[in-house]
Amino acid sequence: MADRDMTETVIRQSAKLEIETKSVTAHICAMANAAPQQLPDEVVKEMRPERIGYRLRLLREALGLSPSEMADMLGIERTYWSRFENGRRAINDTTAALLVTTFGVTLDFLILGRADKLPVDLAMRIRQVSEK
Repeated sequence: MADRDMTETVIRQSAKLEIETKSVTAHICAMANAAPQQLPDEVVKEMRPERIGYRLRLLREALGLSPSEMADMLGIERTYWSRFENGRRAINDTTAALLVTTFGVTLDFLILGRADKLPVDLAMRIRQVSEK
């Protein structure tokens, strides 16, 4: 009798867990689909991998680094950096955080293209590179 009670408990827990998983997944998907509609078009444009890649190139050039030196400093594969910088792959959270902590760049600059909160010296170097 004890074995039967245990089997029923496990079956019930499994069914409950499956329902909760479906609910969370549906909620996350709904959030992902809703976000772009709420953002202004110019913000959505700046968040595209190509625009972020352009800013990554500006940052790298402002720091006077080659693509391989940048990748090595961040501890990532050189091919990953190339894909990020060329806009073929969206930058991931970890790499963005590494850039922020290593070089003092802001997420506002990386993701949205806003340079107003960058350190002054870095903003000036980036501006010089962009004007070339």
